[in-house]
Amino acid sequence: MKPMNSINLLAFAASFSVAPIFASSELSIEDALKKGLIQVIINGKGGYTGNVITMKIKSICNQNLNINLEAGRRLDSKDNNQQDILVTQAQDFFVSAKQQKAINVFGMCCQAHNSSPKENSIYTIGKMADSSLIKLATFIDKNKYYTNYTAQQAVWSISDNNSLASITDGDKETVDRLRNYVSKITGRIIPTYDITYRQDNENDVLGKASKIEGVFNYSLTSNSHVTIAIYNAEGRLVQILFENISHNKGEYKLYYTFRTRNIPEGKYYARMKLDGVLQKEETIEF
Repeated sequence: MKPMNSINLLAFAASFSVAPIFASSELSIEDALKKGLIQVIINGKGGYTGNVITMKIKSICNQNLNINLEAGRRLDSKDNNQQDILVTQAQDFFVSAKQQKAINVFGMCCQAHNSSPKENSIYTIGKMADSSLIKLATFIDKNKYYTNYTAQQAVWSISDNNSLASITDGDKETVDRLRNYVSKITGRIIPTYDITYRQDNENDVLGKASKIEGVFNYSLTSNSHVTIAIYNAEGRLVQILFENISHNKGEYKLYYTFRTRNIPEGKYYARMKLDGVLQKEETIEF
Protein backbone atom coordinates (compact mmCIF):
# COMPACT_ATOMS: atom_id res chain seq x y z
CA MET A 1 0.00 0.00 0.00
CA LYS A 2 1.38 3.38 -1.02
CA PRO A 3 1.58 6.09 1.63
CA MET A 4 -0.79 9.01 1.16
CA ASN A 5 0.66 12.32 0.12
CA SER A 6 -0.26 15.44 2.14
CA ILE A 7 -3.01 16.51 -0.29
CA ASN A 8 -4.76 13.14 -0.22
CA LEU A 9 -4.44 13.02 3.58
CA LEU A 10 -6.21 16.35 3.98
CA ALA A 11 -9.00 15.26 1.65
CA PHE A 12 -9.38 12.01 3.59
CA ALA A 13 -9.60 13.89 6.93
CA ALA A 14 -12.13 16.38 5.56
CA SER A 15 -14.44 13.55 4.54
CA PHE A 16 -14.77 12.62 8.24
CA SER A 17 -15.12 16.15 9.69
CA VAL A 18 -18.33 17.20 11.52
CA ALA A 19 -20.47 19.73 9.70
CA PRO A 20 -20.51 23.12 11.47
CA ILE A 21 -23.66 24.16 13.40
CA PHE A 22 -24.90 27.46 12.07
CA ALA A 23 -27.35 29.79 13.81
CA SER A 24 -30.78 29.94 12.23
CA SER A 25 -32.43 33.15 11.18
CA GLU A 26 -34.70 34.63 13.86
CA LEU A 27 -37.82 32.61 14.69
CA SER A 28 -40.81 33.49 16.81
CA ILE A 29 -41.10 31.24 19.82
CA GLU A 30 -44.36 29.86 18.42
CA ASP A 31 -42.75 28.94 15.08
CA ALA A 32 -39.80 27.29 16.83
CA LEU A 33 -42.24 25.14 18.80
CA LYS A 34 -44.31 24.24 15.74
CA LYS A 35 -41.18 23.16 13.87
CA GLY A 36 -40.15 20.91 16.75
CA LEU A 37 -36.92 22.81 17.37
CA ILE A 38 -37.47 23.56 21.06
CA GLN A 39 -39.21 22.47 24.23
CA VAL A 40 -40.56 25.13 26.59
CA ILE A 41 -41.44 25.04 30.29
CA ILE A 42 -43.28 28.11 31.62
CA ASN A 43 -44.04 28.79 35.28
CA GLY A 44 -45.61 31.73 37.07
CA LYS A 45 -43.86 33.43 39.97
CA GLY A 46 -47.09 34.59 41.59
CA GLY A 47 -48.62 38.02 41.08
CA TYR A 48 -50.10 39.63 38.00
CA THR A 49 -47.87 42.57 36.99
CA GLY A 50 -44.15 42.78 36.24
CA ASN A 51 -41.54 40.02 36.34
CA VAL A 52 -44.13 37.26 36.75
CA ILE A 53 -42.92 34.38 34.53
CA THR A 54 -39.90 32.09 34.31
CA MET A 55 -39.43 30.45 30.91
CA LYS A 56 -36.99 27.61 30.14
CA ILE A 57 -36.29 27.01 26.44
CA LYS A 58 -34.35 23.92 25.37
CA SER A 59 -33.02 23.37 21.87
CA ILE A 60 -33.72 19.80 20.72
CA CYS A 61 -32.02 20.18 17.36
CA ASN A 62 -28.45 20.37 16.02
CA GLN A 63 -28.87 24.05 15.36
CA ASN A 64 -28.19 27.27 17.22
CA LEU A 65 -31.41 29.28 17.44
CA ASN A 66 -32.23 32.98 17.47
CA ILE A 67 -35.68 33.25 19.04
CA ASN A 68 -38.04 36.19 19.48
CA LEU A 69 -40.66 36.48 22.24
CA GLU A 70 -43.02 39.23 21.17
CA ALA A 71 -44.74 41.90 23.25
CA GLY A 72 -48.42 41.14 22.78
CA ARG A 73 -48.19 37.34 22.95
CA ARG A 74 -50.52 35.59 25.38
CA LEU A 75 -49.27 32.90 27.73
CA ASP A 76 -52.17 30.55 28.47
CA SER A 77 -52.74 29.39 32.04
CA LYS A 78 -53.34 25.67 32.51
CA ASP A 79 -55.66 26.57 35.40
CA ASN A 80 -58.86 28.04 33.99
CA ASN A 81 -59.44 29.91 37.25
CA GLN A 82 -56.17 31.84 36.97
CA GLN A 83 -55.44 34.69 34.58
CA ASP A 84 -53.53 34.37 31.32
CA ILE A 85 -50.47 36.61 30.96
CA LEU A 86 -49.92 39.20 28.22
CA VAL A 87 -46.20 39.57 27.45
CA THR A 88 -45.24 43.25 27.76
CA GLN A 89 -41.50 43.14 27.04
CA ALA A 90 -40.20 41.85 23.71
CA GLN A 91 -37.03 39.76 23.94
CA ASP A 92 -34.60 38.32 21.40
CA PHE A 93 -32.39 35.54 22.75
CA PHE A 94 -29.94 32.89 21.57
CA VAL A 95 -30.16 29.19 22.40
CA SER A 96 -27.20 26.96 21.56
CA ALA A 97 -27.81 23.59 19.92
CA LYS A 98 -28.94 20.96 22.44
CA GLN A 99 -28.67 23.52 25.26
CA GLN A 100 -31.20 25.15 27.59
CA LYS A 101 -31.81 28.85 28.20
CA ALA A 102 -33.77 30.36 31.12
CA ILE A 103 -35.29 33.85 30.85
CA ASN A 104 -37.46 36.10 32.99
CA VAL A 105 -40.61 37.35 31.28
CA PHE A 106 -42.39 40.61 32.07
CA GLY A 107 -46.13 40.53 31.59
CA MET A 108 -49.55 41.54 32.84
CA CYS A 109 -52.70 39.58 33.55
CA CYS A 110 -55.41 39.78 30.92
CA GLN A 111 -58.48 38.09 32.45
CA ALA A 112 -59.70 40.40 35.21
CA HIS A 113 -62.53 38.10 36.30
CA ASN A 114 -60.09 35.29 37.12
CA SER A 115 -57.80 35.08 40.13
CA SER A 116 -54.19 36.17 40.33
CA PRO A 117 -51.68 33.52 39.17
CA LYS A 118 -50.06 31.47 41.91
CA GLU A 119 -46.40 30.61 42.34
CA ASN A 120 -45.33 27.71 40.07
CA SER A 121 -48.56 27.90 38.07
CA ILE A 122 -48.14 26.33 34.63
CA TYR A 123 -48.45 28.17 31.30
CA THR A 124 -48.17 27.34 27.63
CA ILE A 125 -47.25 29.47 24.62
CA GLY A 126 -50.47 30.95 23.32
CA LYS A 127 -51.36 32.97 20.25
CA MET A 128 -50.71 36.64 19.66
CA ALA A 129 -53.39 38.79 21.29
CA ASP A 130 -55.86 40.92 19.32
CA SER A 131 -54.53 44.02 17.59
CA SER A 132 -55.48 46.51 20.32
CA LEU A 133 -53.74 44.47 23.02
CA ILE A 134 -50.64 44.08 20.84
CA LYS A 135 -50.52 47.87 20.35
CA LEU A 136 -50.92 48.44 24.08
CA ALA A 137 -48.25 45.85 24.96
CA THR A 138 -45.87 47.55 22.52
CA PHE A 139 -46.70 50.94 24.09
CA ILE A 140 -45.99 49.52 27.56
CA ASP A 141 -42.68 48.09 26.30
CA LYS A 142 -41.66 51.37 24.66
CA ASN A 143 -42.39 53.36 27.83
CA LYS A 144 -41.00 50.69 30.20
CA TYR A 145 -44.25 50.48 32.17
CA TYR A 146 -43.40 46.87 33.06
CA THR A 147 -44.34 47.11 36.74
CA ASN A 148 -46.82 49.96 36.42
CA TYR A 149 -50.25 49.13 37.88
CA THR A 150 -51.88 51.89 35.83
CA ALA A 151 -50.72 50.03 32.70
CA GLN A 152 -52.17 46.82 34.16
CA GLN A 153 -55.53 48.58 34.49
CA ALA A 154 -55.19 49.67 30.86
CA VAL A 155 -54.67 46.03 29.82
CA TRP A 156 -57.87 45.01 31.60
CA SER A 157 -59.74 47.88 29.95
CA ILE A 158 -59.11 46.11 26.63
CA SER A 159 -58.90 42.42 27.56
CA ASP A 160 -62.05 42.50 29.73
CA ASN A 161 -63.72 45.59 28.29
CA ASN A 162 -63.38 47.38 31.63
CA SER A 163 -64.27 51.03 31.45
CA LEU A 164 -61.51 53.51 30.69
CA ALA A 165 -62.65 55.04 33.99
CA SER A 166 -60.95 52.09 35.70
CA ILE A 167 -57.50 53.38 34.63
CA THR A 168 -57.03 55.37 37.82
CA ASP A 169 -54.02 54.44 39.95
CA GLY A 170 -50.78 56.38 39.59
CA ASP A 171 -49.81 59.95 38.87
CA LYS A 172 -52.12 62.09 36.76
CA GLU A 173 -49.72 62.27 33.81
CA THR A 174 -49.49 58.48 33.50
CA VAL A 175 -53.24 57.99 34.00
CA ASP A 176 -54.07 60.59 31.34
CA ARG A 177 -51.48 59.19 28.94
CA LEU A 178 -52.76 55.63 29.19
CA ARG A 179 -56.43 56.66 29.06
CA ASN A 180 -55.78 58.75 25.96
CA TYR A 181 -53.81 55.97 24.27
CA VAL A 182 -56.45 53.30 24.93
CA SER A 183 -59.13 55.73 23.76
CA LYS A 184 -57.16 56.34 20.55
CA ILE A 185 -56.68 52.66 19.64
CA THR A 186 -60.19 51.54 20.64
CA GLY A 187 -62.30 54.57 19.72
CA ARG A 188 -63.90 54.56 23.18
CA ILE A 189 -64.77 57.79 25.01
CA ILE A 190 -63.00 58.66 28.26
CA PRO A 191 -65.58 58.98 31.08
CA THR A 192 -65.67 61.86 33.56
CA TYR A 193 -65.53 59.55 36.60
CA ASP A 194 -63.22 56.92 38.10
CA ILE A 195 -64.07 53.26 38.80
CA THR A 196 -62.42 51.15 41.49
CA TYR A 197 -62.56 47.38 41.02
CA ARG A 198 -62.70 45.02 43.97
CA GLN A 199 -59.77 42.96 45.22
CA ASP A 200 -59.86 40.32 47.93
CA ASN A 201 -57.46 40.00 50.84
CA GLU A 202 -55.04 37.86 48.81
CA ASN A 203 -54.91 40.41 45.99
CA ASP A 204 -56.89 38.19 43.66
CA VAL A 205 -58.24 40.55 41.06
CA LEU A 206 -61.98 40.41 40.57
CA GLY A 207 -63.79 42.24 37.79
CA LYS A 208 -66.51 43.71 39.98
CA ALA A 209 -66.69 47.46 40.46
CA SER A 210 -66.82 48.41 44.13
CA LYS A 211 -67.24 52.16 43.78
CA ILE A 212 -67.38 55.03 41.31
CA GLU A 213 -66.09 58.49 42.13
CA GLY A 214 -66.92 61.51 40.04
CA VAL A 215 -67.78 65.19 39.88
CA PHE A 216 -71.26 66.48 39.04
CA ASN A 217 -71.10 70.10 37.83
CA TYR A 218 -74.25 72.21 37.91
CA SER A 219 -75.33 75.84 37.91
CA LEU A 220 -78.38 77.60 39.31
CA THR A 221 -79.88 80.79 37.92
CA SER A 222 -82.00 81.29 41.03
CA ASN A 223 -82.32 80.08 44.60
CA SER A 224 -83.63 76.51 44.57
CA HIS A 225 -83.94 73.26 46.51
CA VAL A 226 -81.68 70.68 44.87
CA THR A 227 -81.80 66.89 44.88
CA ILE A 228 -79.13 64.77 43.17
CA ALA A 229 -79.55 60.99 43.04
CA ILE A 230 -78.59 57.97 40.99
CA TYR A 231 -81.12 55.84 39.12
CA ASN A 232 -80.88 52.57 37.20
CA ALA A 233 -81.86 52.08 33.55
CA GLU A 234 -85.46 51.32 34.59
CA GLY A 235 -85.71 54.61 36.42
CA ARG A 236 -85.60 53.15 39.94
CA LEU A 237 -83.80 55.11 42.65
CA VAL A 238 -80.49 53.46 43.61
CA GLN A 239 -78.66 56.03 45.77
CA ILE A 240 -79.43 59.53 47.02
CA LEU A 241 -76.39 61.82 46.99
CA PHE A 242 -78.28 64.63 48.69
CA GLU A 243 -81.96 65.54 48.89
CA ASN A 244 -83.89 68.81 48.82
CA ILE A 245 -80.97 70.96 49.94
CA SER A 246 -81.44 74.73 49.72
CA HIS A 247 -79.01 76.45 47.32
CA ASN A 248 -78.40 80.04 46.34
CA LYS A 249 -77.89 80.76 42.66
CA GLY A 250 -74.37 80.09 41.37
CA GLU A 251 -71.92 77.42 40.14
CA TYR A 252 -71.48 74.14 42.04
CA LYS A 253 -69.45 70.95 41.99
CA LEU A 254 -70.62 67.82 43.76
CA TYR A 255 -67.84 65.29 44.43
CA TYR A 256 -69.67 62.01 44.85
CA THR A 257 -69.05 58.34 45.57
CA PHE A 258 -71.43 55.79 44.05
CA ARG A 259 -71.30 52.47 45.91
CA THR A 260 -71.61 49.68 43.33
CA ARG A 261 -70.44 46.55 45.16
CA ASN A 262 -73.89 44.96 45.51
CA ILE A 263 -75.66 46.15 42.37
CA PRO A 264 -75.68 44.74 38.82
CA GLU A 265 -73.41 46.07 36.08
CA GLY A 266 -75.02 48.30 33.49
CA LYS A 267 -76.02 51.90 32.82
CA TYR A 268 -76.99 54.28 35.61
CA TYR A 269 -77.91 57.96 35.64
CA ALA A 270 -76.94 60.78 38.00
CA ARG A 271 -79.91 63.18 37.91
CA MET A 272 -80.30 66.65 39.34
CA LYS A 273 -83.76 67.96 40.17
CA LEU A 274 -84.69 71.51 41.13
CA ASP A 275 -87.83 71.72 43.24
CA GLY A 276 -88.73 68.24 41.94
CA VAL A 277 -88.18 68.97 38.23
CA LEU A 278 -85.37 67.19 36.29
CA GLN A 279 -82.72 69.66 35.11
CA LYS A 280 -79.61 67.65 34.29
CA GLU A 281 -78.58 64.02 33.77
CA GLU A 282 -75.21 62.25 33.35
CA THR A 283 -74.66 58.61 32.36
CA ILE A 284 -72.54 56.27 34.49
CA GLU A 285 -71.64 52.86 33.09
CA PHE A 286 -69.70 49.96 34.56
